[in-house]
Amino acid sequence: MNEVLFADARMDALTADKSLPAKFRRMLVKLDLKPTVKGRTVAVKMHLGGNLGYTTIHPLFVRTLVEELKNARAKKILVMDGDTSGAPARGYTQETIGATIISCFGKSGKETYRKKIGFGALKWADYGVQAWDADVFLDLSHIKGHGMCGFGGAIKNIAMGCVPPKTRGDIHRIQGGIVWHAKKCIRCKKCIKDCPRHANHFSEAGEYWVDWHECTYCQHCVLACPKGALVPSRNDFNRFQEAQAHVAAVFLRKFPADRRVFINFLTNITIFCDCWGFSSPSLVPDIGIIAGRNIVAVETASLDKIKFSKLMWEGLPRGRKIVLKKGHLFQRIHGKDPYVQLRKMAKLGFGPASYKIVTVK
Repeated sequence: MNEVLFADARMDALTADKSLPAKFRRMLVKLDLKPTVKGRTVAVKMHLGGNLGYTTIHPLFVRTLVEELKNARAKKILVMDGDTSGAPARGYTQETIGATIISCFGKSGKETYRKKIGFGALKWADYGVQAWDADVFLDLSHIKGHGMCGFGGAIKNIAMGCVPPKTRGDIHRIQGGIVWHAKKCIRCKKCIKDCPRHANHFSEAGEYWVDWHECTYCQHCVLACPKGALVPSRNDFNRFQEAQAHVAAVFLRKFPADRRVFINFLTNITIFCDCWGFSSPSLVPDIGIIAGRNIVAVETASLDKIKFSKLMWEGLPRGRKIVLKKGHLFQRIHGKDPYVQLRKMAKLGFGPASYKIVTVK
């Protein structure tokens, strides 16, 4: 059974050494990073956030991680995301975290490698060269809800974060397209405002248009529409999750098993992921941090820690209702089984899902 480390956000005493940052440092020591990173280039993939989002991983934790990687004699540490333009607004700078911040896609923002996927209509995927060329991959993820795949964690951090918009769109296309119902539409333009890619607009005649070259099928427009005028043409959410797993699997196979590290933050867990560009109240109290070498075990343990019984109803937008009476908290909110992607990753050889929690005191 795979061991996963757990740092509990709850404090046994009101002293600094019992706080989550202190436990996180002890967690990193327990991970024994030196054999993994010594003399090697480490890619730390995280989401740096954007716009008015303020609930990404706090820079203090990132700096703590960087310091421990330096202590473990890493040759080079690259903290990366697809788009780094929003990093300074959230306190991520070289001065604050102690490492270089760079796009997964190099200085030009467009450098990729194309690799074969072969999952239905998803034939290929492009991956950022900076992430692919690293010696060690450290997946630093912030667990959130997600309207299309139930939740976003380590798998999504790779499958949607290490690839350019074109590949993200191809993955979403597995799920289906978007149909506009003109008679329902009130032209409030909330769909336009909430599109992170600015891929949609209304014509002078009031018709809804999508630039499919820019659209990533994230369906933020669908979720934003108050009248249900935008509807997915096919709701194959399980296939979407499986496509994410395939893309993540191809990427991870590039790295030997002993050069992969997965750290999931279960703090500020909100209904939607950080890519929305804003933050909402937490769904549950802060839980802590989970880390390990097996992505399936780490993701499974993370989901298992998030309980419906701990739901803080204020974390749901006003008027939002629970859609299912049974299942995981995210499943009851979004109507999708978040474990689908984990089962697929296990079948692809990255399991098993069984785990034993080792609590870091």
